[in-house]
Amino acid sequence: MSIRLIAIDIDDTLITDQLVIPNACKQAIAAARAQGVKVVLATGRMLESTTPFAEELGLTEPLICYNGALIQSPKSGSPLIHHPIPLELAREIVSLGQSENLHVNVYLNGRMYVAEINEYTEFYSSFTKTEAYPVGDLLAYMDQPPTKLLYVCKAELAEKWRETLQKRYQGRLEVFRSKPQYVEFTNLGVSKGAALQELAELYGLAPAEVMAIGDSFNDIPMLEYAGIGVAVANAPAAVRSRADYVTASNEECGVAEAINRFVLKI
Repeated sequence: MSIRLIAIDIDDTLITDQLVIPNACKQAIAAARAQGVKVVLATGRMLESTTPFAEELGLTEPLICYNGALIQSPKSGSPLIHHPIPLELAREIVSLGQSENLHVNVYLNGRMYVAEINEYTEFYSSFTKTEAYPVGDLLAYMDQPPTKLLYVCKAELAEKWRETLQKRYQGRLEVFRSKPQYVEFTNLGVSKGAALQELAELYGLAPAEVMAIGDSFNDIPMLEYAGIGVAVANAPAAVRSRADYVTASNEECGVAEAINRFVLKI
């Protein structure tokens, strides 16, 4: 079957280390869309920091954001699909983070809230260009289920907390890492793969008609769901081993190479 939907991760996949989309990738995506192929960005980023990339590419398809917790069109004011974290569980994660002096991001109603502006806020914002809203006591402020939670800390601490909390919240929350310094939390069952399946089914497409391209551990579910799962060369070995094909790195326009090979067939 021909590929009719392409899902592409942003950071370390679509964009270079300088955080720009290479022209070769823009051209390949435009050529695929000209043939009627739908192109969807699938990212852990907020809608706010994903939309500029979609606009640069001229995309009108829904965006998979917050690692699959939200699917929303760039121009729409309301979600197509939204799976927030239950408030009680969210409060546990925030409380633990605060008691362990971990920096916590709370994603609520399209904004990112933090207790204070610090080095971790600046580190995160330097990549995502996202504005942080300091509110002091996050537990007092968070009165609705958030879309996502995130700890930002040293890489060795992040892995320790991922392992610990993944075991503790098994069957209740999704706990994962997308970058070495992040520990992310979403509602149970939420992943890029689950969101991609939801979106493909809305379009009436089978997995064999879907290609996914990514680099990190949070991309594995969509690489495994898609008929063709593509990892960029800069992905960790554990991610590359779960892909059907390994393309060039994000610095070498791997997204364009994969689209040319499997969609445009040039």
